[in-house]
Parts: sequence; C-alpha cells; structure tokens
Amino acid sequence: MITAPFRMDGEVAVVTGGTAGIGYETAKVLLAAGARVVVCGRNSDRGQHAVEQLGTVGDVHFVRADVSDEASVTDLFGEVRSRYGAVSVLVNNAGPTDLLHSRDVDGPLGAVQPTAFATLMERTVTSSYLPTREALGDMVGARAGCIIMISSMAAAQAMPGFDTYATGKGAIESMTRAIAGSYGHLGIRCNAIRVGRIAVDHGGGLGAAADPAEEDPDAWREPTLPRAGAPEDIAHAVLYLSSSAGRYVNGAVLPVDGGVGVRSLMPWQTPRPEMLADRTTAGRS
Repeated sequence: MITAPFRMDGEVAVVTGGTAGIGYETAKVLLAAGARVVVCGRNSDRGQHAVEQLGTVGDVHFVRADVSDEASVTDLFGEVRSRYGAVSVLVNNAGPTDLLHSRDVDGPLGAVQPTAFATLMERTVTSSYLPTREALGDMVGARAGCIIMISSMAAAQAMPGFDTYATGKGAIESMTRAIAGSYGHLGIRCNAIRVGRIAVDHGGGLGAAADPAEEDPDAWREPTLPRAGAPEDIAHAVLYLSSSAGRYVNGAVLPVDGGVGVRSLMPWQTPRPEMLADRTTAGRS
C-alpha cells in the first residue's frame, strides 16, 4: 500500500505550541496518520478549543505547559507517559513568535536589552532543549525515536531587526546536527525544517489567516518573493520526517520556504525564463 510508509500507528507524539498555526496543523496531520498526540501550550482556553477540534480526527490530549520552564516540561512528559506511555516523536514547534510581533523585543543586536535577549533565547533555544532532553530519555530506552526542530529561514539569511531570533534559530539547527551525531547510532533521528513565510493567524486562530493563494493572486509573479505557504505545508514535511518514509534522513535541515532560499539577489538584472522565451519568439518572427 503506497501510503504505508507515512502511517504513524502506535506512535506517541508531543507537539509543543500545538494549539494554533503550524503546531495545530502538525497535530492534525499526525493524528490523521494514526499517532496519539499530546499538544501543549500556555493558554488553557486555546488548548481546550484546539482539542475539541482535533478530537474529531484522532486520540489527542492537551497539557498546559511552558516549555522554557524545566519543572513545567517535567510535568508535561510525566502526564504524557501516564496517559500514553513513552514518547516516540517530538516536534519542537513552540517559539517566540508572539514576542516578535510586538516589535519592541528584538532588533539590531546592539539595541537589544540583555533581559530581552535572554527571554528570546529561552523561548527559542531552551524551549527546544528542555523537551528534547526529556524525550531522549524515552527514546534511548526504546532505541528508536524522532525529533523535529522547527527552524526558520532567519537561520540562513539575514533578517535585519530580528538579530536575536536569527541567532536562536541558528543554534536550533546546530543542535539538530549535534543530536543526530550523538544519538543516531541508537536509532534516534533528529532533523529540522527551515520554515519560510507562512500565512498564520497570530490573533488566536487555529489555522492560517487565509488561503495563501487569496492573499494576493498576483504575488507569485514577483520572482523575488514567493507567496506565503500554509501551516499544512510544514505539517506534511513533519509527517515525512517523523514517519518511516523519512527513516534514512538524519541531521538534515529541510527548507520548506517556497523557494525563498534560492531567490535572486539581483532581481533587477535577472531575466525571467518567460522573458527569454518572448525574446526568442520575437527573434524568430
């Protein structure tokens, strides 16, 4: 059966920041593939609402947790084990997006206050380290497991005004390779997804703010700015990497960015293929 490699039956997955946006869609896709899923977040009302929706897809549970706090993470994994058993898949999706949208936390590094820097690093790096540390205990015992880090194109391309965030995401990708190298021989895989521009409702909604194609029907015509993707585009990549379909992938950083990583640095000098085709046609007439 062609879909068998993507089945997740018997897997126990934890999706941090799983109550909205990318995390919510990731939980939904993993549930549809047969996994039992625990989503966590800091907002109980949003968590319960998400579980009500996701419960129509599969076996899901919400735990209120702050994944940048050690005691909270310990309690989270204790509840997961008590309900479902050992964790076999961890998706480190939680991040500081809500802080970045305030536009007064990050900035040029010389202008970032030490307290803001520490907070952003906690919400970017520590929030992946603590759940990973807990999950590795289960995975080492089982000699199997998969960890997915959600990174950003900021880890590879400068995003002026988001210096601390970019620093944290760069650390996430280094952490990915370190874990893969240290634990791969034990059957544990760790990969990262480098996320591009995704249409997500940061106002409390569960999914994308709108169909990316409806944002601007002509946006795709601009060669330097691929249109925004949807949360499920990331979720499907998570499914590939966490299922047996991706069993031979370890320590990789997978760009899911609509091609933003290969856009021209000199768009004013870069002829488009269709322009060249038009010139060729004109020359033949």
